[in-house]
Amino acid sequence: MADYHTTWGFDLGTNSLGWAVIETRGEPGQGNEGRIVDSGVRIFSQAEMAGRDPQSKASLAVARREARGARRRRDRYLKRRRRLLDLLTQYGLMPVDGEAREKLVRDHEDRKGGDLSESVYALRARALDTALTPHEIGRAIFHLNQRRGFKSNRKTDRNDPEQGKIATAINALEAQMIENEARTFGEWLHMRREQGLSVRARMTADGKGYDFYPSRAALEREFDRIMQTQKRFHPKLLGDGVIADIREAVFFQRPLKPVLAGKCSYNTKETRLPKAHPLFQKFRLLKEVNELEIVGEDQQHIKLRPDQRDALVLALRTDLNKQGKIPFSKLKKQLGLGKEARFNKETDNRSDLEGDVIYFRMSRPECFGNRWADITVEDQAAITDKLRTEADYKELVRWLQLEAGLDETQAKAVVGMPVPDGFGRLGPTALAALIDAMENDTDENGHVITEAAAAKKIYGRTNSEADPNRRGTAYLPKYQEVLERHIPPGTGEADDPYDERMGRITNPTVHIALNQLRRIVNALIAKHGKPDRIAIEVGRELKLNDRQREAVNKRIGKNTKEARRRSAELTDTHKAADTGYNRLRLKLWEEINADQPLNRPCVYCGKPLSAAMVLSAETDIDHILPYSKTLDDSQANKVLCCTACNREKKNRAPADVPQWRGRYPDILARATTLPKNKQWRFAEDAMDRFGAEEGFLARQLTDMQYISRLALTYLAHLYDYEEPDLDGVFRRHARVRALPGRMTEMLRRYWSLNELLPDHNLVDIDLTRHKNRLDHRHHAIDAIVIACTSRALIQKLATAAAQAEEKGAERVVEKIAPPWESFREDVRAAVNDITVSHKPDHGTVSRAGYANGRGQTAGKLHNDTAYGLTGEKDGKGNDLVVRRILITDIRKPADIMKIRANEHGHSELRDRLWQATRGLEGKAFEEAVLDFVNNDSKFKGIRHVRIAEVESPVWIEHGPGGEHRKGYLPGGNDRYEVWEMPDGRWQAEVVTTFDAHRPDFVPRMRQAHHNARKIMSLKKGDMVAYNDPDSGRRIIAIVRKFDQRNKQLYLDPHNEAGELDKREREKTYKPLRPMPNPLKKYRPRQVRIDEIGQVFDPGPWWENRGG
Repeated sequence: MADYHTTWGFDLGTNSLGWAVIETRGEPGQGNEGRIVDSGVRIFSQAEMAGRDPQSKASLAVARREARGARRRRDRYLKRRRRLLDLLTQYGLMPVDGEAREKLVRDHEDRKGGDLSESVYALRARALDTALTPHEIGRAIFHLNQRRGFKSNRKTDRNDPEQGKIATAINALEAQMIENEARTFGEWLHMRREQGLSVRARMTADGKGYDFYPSRAALEREFDRIMQTQKRFHPKLLGDGVIADIREAVFFQRPLKPVLAGKCSYNTKETRLPKAHPLFQKFRLLKEVNELEIVGEDQQHIKLRPDQRDALVLALRTDLNKQGKIPFSKLKKQLGLGKEARFNKETDNRSDLEGDVIYFRMSRPECFGNRWADITVEDQAAITDKLRTEADYKELVRWLQLEAGLDETQAKAVVGMPVPDGFGRLGPTALAALIDAMENDTDENGHVITEAAAAKKIYGRTNSEADPNRRGTAYLPKYQEVLERHIPPGTGEADDPYDERMGRITNPTVHIALNQLRRIVNALIAKHGKPDRIAIEVGRELKLNDRQREAVNKRIGKNTKEARRRSAELTDTHKAADTGYNRLRLKLWEEINADQPLNRPCVYCGKPLSAAMVLSAETDIDHILPYSKTLDDSQANKVLCCTACNREKKNRAPADVPQWRGRYPDILARATTLPKNKQWRFAEDAMDRFGAEEGFLARQLTDMQYISRLALTYLAHLYDYEEPDLDGVFRRHARVRALPGRMTEMLRRYWSLNELLPDHNLVDIDLTRHKNRLDHRHHAIDAIVIACTSRALIQKLATAAAQAEEKGAERVVEKIAPPWESFREDVRAAVNDITVSHKPDHGTVSRAGYANGRGQTAGKLHNDTAYGLTGEKDGKGNDLVVRRILITDIRKPADIMKIRANEHGHSELRDRLWQATRGLEGKAFEEAVLDFVNNDSKFKGIRHVRIAEVESPVWIEHGPGGEHRKGYLPGGNDRYEVWEMPDGRWQAEVVTTFDAHRPDFVPRMRQAHHNARKIMSLKKGDMVAYNDPDSGRRIIAIVRKFDQRNKQLYLDPHNEAGELDKREREKTYKPLRPMPNPLKKYRPRQVRIDEIGQVFDPGPWWENRGG
């Protein structure tokens, strides 16, 4: 249309994307003419956050990664064991015959009733003094390999290598070995075995730690000592090469995979340098100092001269305080400035500058001293890189002694110095060029230049600006191709999948959202062509007025002063590192009974928490309401408590811990000494109140802001770096705008759009004030509002907000007229015409990839719990299977009766536990079970019980002749198949995920009815069209679930949102859930709905029997 401009609006969230296409004369709101061309909604996850678990909100990759890690550890162990057996056999230390080798491994005389003097532990002890046969040597080494001890990793535990349960248990073991005069760990285990004590390192009953834990070093010493002794008796058999090969097979440790650095923002062929690199430290220091300006009494800003800059740089390298900083007051004295002067970066919230911490720390007398300044940059980089990456403490000390010329004391001091983690944004070439410019170039007045000025001089743009040579693309490419500097690098291997090869954003929600944005944008371009303008919602508050800004600055200033005081207290009083984590611990301790520092008890148990305990392992930071259920990581949800209480509490609210019911009133009393914003979290209904009061999770809001920020940069690649805006002026990102989300909400209300989707569950509530989130189409309404919001309106709102100091920010839009006269009715018509598009999430069955190790399944094949076959039956003739459970999982008397009895039907454990819990139920029953575990004279400390129950697991066999057999319950259902019988009736079969992946699987219906015809095969998330039997109107629905027992199919209208299972239980919502044969009268058929809501309906093809 002539003189008309097309605008696209996007409402991008963590699981949805609302979109709209509008046409207006001029900018939206400038004239009074416009129309809605198209609109729609794409739902890319049924969970609140795409790519995350609906309950825990953790990335779906976490559980997969943990399971994959366990499988890999197991596979590596088996591989290491096979290699060791092969080596031992090759060198004559194990029988060549497989049966004989297996018998030697199996018969270790350590079972109940065995001869302990002939056990493998005795073998390891004898190996220190007397000659063993070659096969006995092999048997001892094989046993040593089974549990080869814990190896600490400096990189993952660099802050506190001596703390932790395992470290404490390792130290305890060393002390016990010295006390018992045991030369090796194996000899010490033999001593324990003879005393009838356990030889397995297990967690103590109270969960506080281990009685002992072997270190890798202890096992290595034992190996060396055994080999040293046995070599005297078998010099030809145990040569140095043989011993070295076996030692490597036993103790080989795969190094940690290094973190790949991203690409330089200027030179994308170079990788970024780490923040610990001396070049980066010098760059950061020059950047900070060159940006300083002296502000005099007249408020004029004066840049620094090179000599002034050099004086400050020297001080920021050599005269730092314990926190690695210098106060601005000291820097002013360095330049001879009076008290009336200040620096431009000096505010109530910032009173110091961070220096070159690497130079300062490495130059300390106990480290390199003055030698550090004489070491070349290349050698400095090698040292800091070793400090950053080396995982082994002893190896790092040795390297510093050999390569850096330090003595042992100096080397240990250097190792103890923290170095910055992570990477900067620039590579070596860019850093060197910018450093040179910032050091040597000046402006026309002889003042130093900033990093931004240096970057524009060298590269024509700053780091944050886009490439000025960018040209717009016809369609939006994959984000990896244009957001390279925003994502971690990929492998670069041509044979790897795209995301692995190119890299991907690690946040799964952002990754999915950007991919869905690309698909929808490209579909809209194909249908409508490129727009003149794109607007996207970003979570950003309205500009603060002066009073609000003053209040915010005052609050920040107060918090900064308190943080500074805690920093000094940490370094001076506690002699601890000044870190944000330590300051938080100190702050949380001070919040307990703030007026009485000598009376600060643990809120959970009442034990006094002294100042000495604040930073010790005796205390923990606990989320009052569990983080896994609330995602509330704010300080208002944290408290300092006893470590034991935190372990006992686990992921439960204080009111939900069964062990604490007796002391719950005392907990509530102690909670009154905490800040008020924490007290309510201890109430019985705290979890319910959290859900009602907090609304959308803070983490979701954070994700939305991140998505919007990246999406803005991503969408800009559709256009050239600079293009004329609608007013003809060339601007960067002229075509793409980001809008504050709060403004969209206000405009919805005051344009009366909320009532277009009324919520039938709201009673006696002003619908203009509430947004119906139970209808997915509200995202499209937001997108229409976003598309209609112009720059003029944004400026008008911002100006009005700054002026209306005495009014609420929302009141500034009370009189804003709609974009055109029929706007509201046009929105109603557009929304009613929307078919919501749901992204299917069926996974992929890839049998073809098994050969090259890339096979995958479409879901979890079975549950984790393993069942054993008993061969027994219950009173009704059903097969009984057994499984192990935690004894604390017994929650009611009926559970006790499931404890498996012996062949005579008797179980002493079951009888004693029944007597201990007799007549109790609920919380009292659970507390009685805990008391039984802790105090029963015979079963004290028991952790697991075997229960027998009726189940129908899938049996999996492995080993020679299927000798090993385990049962697992199917993990879920894959699909719902509808079949038409020869007589015309419809029947359904629900296929489990396990069966769906069986290569030889044939549906039961196909086996029983050879002439049956398959009508549909539906998975969760599939779209179905059906006709209302009364009106004949077509209805589009989505498959939510299907029932295995009664074969019901649950169909929800495409636009229904919210927790549908909960709404159904509360009887506020009723889906269509027909049985198979009654479903026929609805004339159902599977339909395809593309990303922009276009429906492809084949009609009820099955009505034509020859179809």
